[in-house]
Amino acid sequence: MAKTYEALMKAEKAKEIRPEEIKVFDIKPKPKVSLPVSLKIPFQIEEEYHRMKHKISIALPEIKKKALLFSSTSEGEGTSSIILGFATTIAKGNEKVLLVDANIRSPSLHDFLNLEKKTGFVELVLGECSLRDVMKETSHSNLSVITAGILHSNPFSLFESAVLTTLIDQMKAEADWVLFDSPPINTYIDSIALASRMNGVVLVVQAEKTRWEVAQTAKTRIETAHGEILGVILNRRKMYIPAWAYNLL
Repeated sequence: MAKTYEALMKAEKAKEIRPEEIKVFDIKPKPKVSLPVSLKIPFQIEEEYHRMKHKISIALPEIKKKALLFSSTSEGEGTSSIILGFATTIAKGNEKVLLVDANIRSPSLHDFLNLEKKTGFVELVLGECSLRDVMKETSHSNLSVITAGILHSNPFSLFESAVLTTLIDQMKAEADWVLFDSPPINTYIDSIALASRMNGVVLVVQAEKTRWEVAQTAKTRIETAHGEILGVILNRRKMYIPAWAYNLL
């Protein structure tokens, strides 16, 4: 009987909503994460980025200058590291890439690249700076970044701004790939507002963390906003058997 009771209790706990799924109104300051300034991408991962780029190009054959939104279902799934790795891989192929940190509530790209956060996306949308003023060069050839800027008192109003569509067109004139890092779909509405202005959306989910129902909710929200999901990246997948063995399956 005791074992049956323990099993029932474990099953009941499994149904509980995880903390990361109810952070919509969590305004507590988050601890600053120390991030690497330079990224060395392993060959195998770089090959996956090349494969990803190829699939996106096939999905958008008529669009030469692409604006893509990268987002996750909830916090901590690795969107910023994914988008930076993808951007640097493309830039190595002599295509111009513009990274935009639109995750203005919890930005990180400036830390990755050791850049000043101020004079960025927020100031651009508010009309305080021109596009050329906010585009920052990096140590990577062909890669420029627009950092987040200083958080506005009404963040969502920036993503509702009519001028944003014009700014995105201007960005596409400056680069072959314009990649937006954005906050989690299920946490803030910012990404939903951006989705319809993009050529496509890439969703990042963390293996063995993100529940199917949570990912499905994010998918529905993007599609309801008339955003086109190009694909989903399963991040931090653990290989329980050697990688070569997976290739034989």
